Amino acid sequence: MKYYFKIAAYFVFVAGVMGISASAIFALSGGPPDGRTGSPADNSKTCNDTGCHNSFTLNSGKATFSISAPDNYTLGEVVPITISFNNSNTAKHGFELSALDANDDHVGTFNSVDNKTKTTDGNGYYIKHTSAGANQAGNASWSVQWTAPTSEVKNPPVTFYAAGNEANGDFTPQGDYIYTTTEQISNVATTPTPTPTPSGCEPESISTDTKQLNLILGESKTVTVTVAGEAGEKDCIPEGVTVNAKINKTGKKRVTVTSANDQTDANGQATFTITAGQKKGNAKVVFTVEESNGEIHKASVKVKIK
Repeated sequence: MKYYFKIAAYFVFVAGVMGISASAIFALSGGPPDGRTGSPADNSKTCNDTGCHNSFTLNSGKATFSISAPDNYTLGEVVPITISFNNSNTAKHGFELSALDANDDHVGTFNSVDNKTKTTDGNGYYIKHTSAGANQAGNASWSVQWTAPTSEVKNPPVTFYAAGNEANGDFTPQGDYIYTTTEQISNVATTPTPTPTPSGCEPESISTDTKQLNLILGESKTVTVTVAGEAGEKDCIPEGVTVNAKINKTGKKRVTVTSANDQTDANGQATFTITAGQKKGNAKVVFTVEESNGEIHKASVKVKIK
């Protein structure tokens, strides 16, 4: 009798342990812990961590994970954002998203538009998938809303950071791929209006102090852009003209620039800081300056993130 009682007790104990483990695993299908977007504010942490979804190297899967957002926003505006997986064929998917300024402080707030996403931090700084949102096979996507701050961001631009989970659906952390991506958005209200050159000196050419930057993940370097005036005019230095910076489409996932534009100083120079994100690869930043007659001059810098 005692023997059978011991066997029964053993099975109750094992079932209890399995139940606890299963509960923990199923709980994660309802969204990761806050602070796992891979952003600088999260110390680059994702769920590709020890004891978690670490079967494969970060961003080593074949799917494409991305954030879709407008290029610009106005203060207080509700901005639609889409997070998506493409070229994926796994059974389940997940994500977590945050928004930071250039000083790595959270800006704006996130809200859900359906039962596929939720916020749990009490501030709306993080938004993530729910169990319903995770139950998407193939090319998964989530639609959320980001409410822009009502006052100007002191350290623009705003960068969205997201980490995604391409899961095989076996209810364990093994065999899943983790991805990271970023997207940048600027405040149209703070874009300076091009100012006429006080001296009347028209910009005729633009150049950069380097043609290529080699950055490691998270590293920043400054690029100096020089605008030259009309040839033959010795004292013609285009001061106060606007130099614009734009990242190529694929590069938006890899680098950020401190500002979308800057004005030239007394030497005809403007400076920009380029920062590598958490994804290796190549990017390109194009700098432009416009003459009063509409003619545009360009210079570019190639960025290699390794």
